[in-house]
Amino acid sequence: MKGYPIDYRTQDFVQVIRGMEPAGLDAVFDGVGGDYLPRGFGLLKRGGAWVSYANPRSLGGMFRLLGRVLWCNLRPDGRRVALYGTGASNLDRRPFLEDWAALFRLLAERQIKPLIAARFPLLAAAQANALLESGQVTGNIV
Repeated sequence: MKGYPIDYRTQDFVQVIRGMEPAGLDAVFDGVGGDYLPRGFGLLKRGGAWVSYANPRSLGGMFRLLGRVLWCNLRPDGRRVALYGTGASNLDRRPFLEDWAALFRLLAERQIKPLIAARFPLLAAAQANALLESGQVTGNIV
């Protein structure tokens, strides 16, 4: 699938992706959470993986997520869900810390270069957030 922005306010991401990849996807990486798991799980092809690193907003949300994960992972088609960085990770932060160390090593070695769209002082966080929510940003806001 080619890099193509989807405007989630005016487009249904499930329909857009199905149109572009009718055979399904090998993997989906979800940093939003909420209702995206049940909506997008069907986008996976047989044996595909839904990787979520979004945090549920409440204890009830965590239980709903775990129930959905259990249901999804018991399916006979090999599609599965993996959770990273969710509330369960509070028990063991080692994988998270190892990933951050690797990321900062790659940055220091200049093997990756993040795209910075704009920089704001901390006291201008409201303006930075407004820019982020405008949907007009390509890259990171720092």
